[in-house]
Amino acid sequence: MQQQSSVHPWKARLVVGSIMLGLAFIGMVITDVQKTGGWDYWKWVVPVYAILAIWLSWYVKRQNQIVSPISIGHEILHWAGLILSIFLVSYFVHLGTVSRFIAGLFDLTLLSLAVFIAGVYLDHIFLLVGVVLGVFALLTALLVQYMWAIAIPVAIGGVGVLAIYLWLAHSKSQAGK
Repeated sequence: MQQQSSVHPWKARLVVGSIMLGLAFIGMVITDVQKTGGWDYWKWVVPVYAILAIWLSWYVKRQNQIVSPISIGHEILHWAGLILSIFLVSYFVHLGTVSRFIAGLFDLTLLSLAVFIAGVYLDHIFLLVGVVLGVFALLTALLVQYMWAIAIPVAIGGVGVLAIYLWLAHSKSQAGK
């Protein structure tokens, strides 16, 4: 069982991080192509992020045989808080206070913050994903016209840095054994 825990968690982290970055990139494409569609996309992708993050946390903890219902409960509350915040932004749209495009930016910003905080408290892989999501939010807001020229290298660079970081962490853990 020990060999399994040293082999799989970094691969699971890479896959989850890559899926999250891929979903973020798709969201940027949708926001660029259809300004009002980004808001709907971000509303529905947030639970996917929550499920991925909770699964990864459970998977890594399960590998180390340290699964605590309290810990998983804290993680569920973390993501539930984000989902409630997204519904609050949706209410602002319903009231007409905020446009759908701006609501999409709010949702992406809230998601980047929640993922970053998950990186601080849950799993370090989410730190990088949260930062890349924040960059995507900034690019979406400032550079909508030139998004493709910047977003593709940022997405590829994010996955590359993620892979290198995990490879180095994995190599370091193997060298310590």
